[in-house]
Amino acid sequence: MSRDEFMRELEYLLSDIPDNEKADAIGYYRDYLEEAGPENEEKVIREFVSPERIAAIIRSDISGNLKDGGEFTETGYQDERFKDPNYQMAKRYDLPEVSDDNQNGHEGPDKKHVRRRRGMDGNKAVKTVLWIILILVASPMLVGIGGGLAGLIGGIFGCLVAAVVGVGALTFAFLAAGVCMILAGVVSMVIHPLSGTLLLGLGILLLGLGLIALAVCSAFYGSFLPFLFRSCVNVLSRLFHGRRGRL
Repeated sequence: MSRDEFMRELEYLLSDIPDNEKADAIGYYRDYLEEAGPENEEKVIREFVSPERIAAIIRSDISGNLKDGGEFTETGYQDERFKDPNYQMAKRYDLPEVSDDNQNGHEGPDKKHVRRRRGMDGNKAVKTVLWIILILVASPMLVGIGGGLAGLIGGIFGCLVAAVVGVGALTFAFLAAGVCMILAGVVSMVIHPLSGTLLLGLGILLLGLGLIALAVCSAFYGSFLPFLFRSCVNVLSRLFHGRRGRL
């Protein structure tokens, strides 16, 4: 069996395990065969015995039952779970043809794969513990920052509400006061011309300020508030869509 045939068969036998586990296992055995080189490829594949045996070992390693699943005997690797004829017996690693390699510091691919996976599991556990410690240590600072941001957002929202109400109220007050003072000035001019003229002038001034405030109010309600609303919606949409894409 060639290397490509062996890897295709192994990938097919592992088609129902999680993709990340399958990719890790396939990558490991492919790298192992590449490191062995073309001259040792046939020997290494014979040591693997069969794709079914390697798939059985990988499945047991993933489920965490490889350690207690079977034992190496004089007739090979015996495991009650793999009595199916497709799961061929592995060589004993204490037999002469293998013990020489072990004494020279070489390990079989099965043992290397198991040791590598155990090291990865240990690293994951250490990273998880470190993240938990980091979150616990940083939580007071995160709470303070969160409270400050909440206060800032609340203050901005309060100012915006005050501006929305204040601009309209101020515009209405200027216009109403201007109209009232113009009417009062016209009436007063009949009795007291000077006072009536003063009231008329103040009324015209207030009416002019009201018209300016009306223009500002039109720009505020017609342009600024819609722009602000669209900007907030776009920011929230990016945040939620970006998070959903990462998940």
